[in-house]
Amino acid sequence: MTHLIVGHEEHGVTRLARELSTTPSLRSAPVIRVLDGIGTDLVRLVARASVHVHVTDRLFGHTAAQTASTLIALGRSTSMSVTLHDLPQPSDGPDRHRQRASAYADILAVSRGVALSSHHESTLLDAVLKLTDRRSLRAVPRAVIPLPIESPRRYVSPDEVSGTHRDLAVFGFLYPGKGYAQALRALSELPADVGLTALGRPSPGHGHLVEELQRQAHRRSRRFTVTGYIPDDRLQEVLARVAVPVAPHQHLSASGSINSWLTAGRRPLVPRSRYVEELDARCPDVLTIYDDLAAAARHALDHPESTTLKPGVPLGPSLDDVGALYAKALASWHH
Repeated sequence: MTHLIVGHEEHGVTRLARELSTTPSLRSAPVIRVLDGIGTDLVRLVARASVHVHVTDRLFGHTAAQTASTLIALGRSTSMSVTLHDLPQPSDGPDRHRQRASAYADILAVSRGVALSSHHESTLLDAVLKLTDRRSLRAVPRAVIPLPIESPRRYVSPDEVSGTHRDLAVFGFLYPGKGYAQALRALSELPADVGLTALGRPSPGHGHLVEELQRQAHRRSRRFTVTGYIPDDRLQEVLARVAVPVAPHQHLSASGSINSWLTAGRRPLVPRSRYVEELDARCPDVLTIYDDLAAAARHALDHPESTTLKPGVPLGPSLDDVGALYAKALASWHH
């Protein structure tokens, strides 16, 4: 079995695939590395090698249908298993939801097995198969393997947090639906010196979002800052020093950005959702779950210790543990 890893390193799905390929349980398998999953002939490149691919539609096509076409061709040419990320859901909008659902079902139909990063995603996949009338695809072997969460290299003291700008901070690519609008609305109920910082850069095709958010912030007389891409060697320090870590996305199916906050020793504010409740059950006392962002942010500003993790809180599974779970699943799918 070969790891087919597609996309630029900045993309969370690509990074996860690469990091998993280096774990003790998986590092003996060959790796095929492709930066451009849209312009590359994957069938020719793979040349009938049995492959596992981490999939989100934007890595393989400009549209969901193009992604499906690329991966259907690959799945028909060789033995392919997939990890499906960013599962289709109604929040995509009616037309896009149906288009993405059809694409994901078509990809599943040519796969030997499928991994999902949460039980919530598994439920979303069942909904996809119902929507597309492809219930027979529930027979495709399935494994739920959580995203890895590494324990902090160091824990953050409240004093480090209280000495920073009093901003809400959201980490990761900027794209519509990530929760920036909700965060800006919450600022209206917070002290005048509180702003919003986007730790990252816009997703491809969403550069206009920065100007739109800046206009919204200006109308509220609030500070809005975009840092741009943060390199790995600075990321932990940056995440450790913001005032209020927030992951306000309303429609998460699994979240690498929440896990990044945790690994940096922070306890992020997150809206209540099925995925968040699943994560909270697995790792209790590491999230601040809110129904009202402004109230939660006000408490965090007044009590900076509430935004940091206490030493010894349970986090996991580790990257190596996740690699071992993948190795077991892949062995059964590609025997």
